[in-house]
Amino acid sequence: MGVVAQLHEEHQQMRQRLAEWDDLLAELDSGIGTFAALRLKEEARWVREEILLHLGREEAVLFPTLQERAQEVAERLQQFCADHDQLRRMAEQLAEIAWKRQLGAATSKQVQTTLKTFRWCLLDHLAREDGVLPPLLMQTLPVDEDEQLLHRWQSHRPTEAILTDSLTDLNGRIHAQLDDLLLQHLEALTALNLMEAQQLWHCFANALLKHAEAEDSVALPVYERLGKFPEGGHPSLFSAEHKGIERMLKMLTQRLESLSPTDPSLRRKVVVGLDRYMLFRHLIEHHTLREQNIFYPLLDAQVSADEKARIADALTQAQRGALKK
Repeated sequence: MGVVAQLHEEHQQMRQRLAEWDDLLAELDSGIGTFAALRLKEEARWVREEILLHLGREEAVLFPTLQERAQEVAERLQQFCADHDQLRRMAEQLAEIAWKRQLGAATSKQVQTTLKTFRWCLLDHLAREDGVLPPLLMQTLPVDEDEQLLHRWQSHRPTEAILTDSLTDLNGRIHAQLDDLLLQHLEALTALNLMEAQQLWHCFANALLKHAEAEDSVALPVYERLGKFPEGGHPSLFSAEHKGIERMLKMLTQRLESLSPTDPSLRRKVVVGLDRYMLFRHLIEHHTLREQNIFYPLLDAQVSADEKARIADALTQAQRGALKK
């Protein structure tokens, strides 16, 4: 299989996944949507991890080759790049509204509009690409080069995001990593793989505590000096939430460590304990939303570049140090 077949396959996989959004949209429309918020976050994660990776591969591997071989399509390629930029912005909007829907801060109608708009734009983009990219690639690439491009395509990985001066974006990325670790833990736990579940939990707990410590020791003192805090943004509230998260973290750790792989009632205990995890995730998500809407935007807007750099370094080092252990 060459890069043309790979491109076709990935486009088809996207279409199939997007078609499955009909069920999610119907659940949101019903007004019940018990698990719609969780699924919405998973779809936002898929967009971020798979769709954006695909767009980056096209820009890094295919577009430069076609630009060199068929200069008459330069304008088309520029339009595709513009589409990519638009889809990236919409992916950010989807991730944001997924958080808000989880916390009840976005209506089902708002979520439906975001999902439908993103799906329509992506499907329209895929259709236009399919009319241009595969024919050009088949016309201009010999077989051996097609295989070389496929290798480059498969080995391409996005470079590590360069930290901007936005503390809000940095905190969002860190919390996304933490949420992924928690989900990995729950996957192992519900599979009754206790050893892996415990390893993932300790990694998650260590990273979460280190992140909170960096905020308390570096970011919070700067925030406290700002004064004139909006409703729901008093420094004592963030500190209290950190303490509450830590207490619940310890309770869940004790419960996890009490489980035994030889216990005949292990599956029942795991199932019964899942509601505590949902409560814990809800607590973290409320806290994260408050940070993303109040705490870090105020720091971004009002503190000096040097202070922001110091906070960013503390948060980054805490996360890297925790995840290395």
